[in-house]
Formats: sequence, structure tokens, C-alpha cells
Amino acid sequence: MPGVSAARRSPSGTASDDVFHWELDEQAEVEFAGLDQFARRALAELMDAVVLVDPADYQRRPGESAGALRILPFGAHSQGLVTFLVYPPDDLVLVVKIQWIGD
Repeated sequence: MPGVSAARRSPSGTASDDVFHWELDEQAEVEFAGLDQFARRALAELMDAVVLVDPADYQRRPGESAGALRILPFGAHSQGLVTFLVYPPDDLVLVVKIQWIGD
């Protein structure tokens, strides 16, 4: 997929033909690099959990409209927001925006 970096992807051994995988787009890769190690770990853990189930429904709130673009909090105290696109034809969850307000 154009504009998608291969620098950060689902960990080896967790992605298969039947399971979604996650990647960072170019802008999200820059945002990810700017996070401290704890925020990076929290985001990676969330995204690893997202791809283990149906990413379109993971932590969906009652009444939340269905759609391919999702926004979820991450971090010990929900200090961050991650925006990602779910693209089922490629089993891809593409992170497009990372916001972090810090501790």
C-alpha cells in the first residue's frame, strides 16, 4: 500500500493470512517515534489486542456508529488517542494518527 512504512508492524508470529495486522502510515510513524518508551509500548499493546479480534468492533461503545475509521484511547490513564483505518480486503489495520498529551 503506497505511503505505508514497513518500519512498525504487528510482531512476528502474530500475523497470518487469517488475522489482521497493523502498520503505521508515514505520518503516524513520525508521531510514534516521538513517543517515550512507555507510550510506544502502550500503543503497541493496544494495537496487538485490536488485531487479535475484529478490529472494527474492538471496544466499540453501544450506539457508536460502525465505520472503517476508529479512534481509541491508550495509555495507563488514557493519555493518548490512536486513529486507525480498518481495511478488511488486506487484513490491514492502518494507524493514521497518534496523539499523546503525556502524563
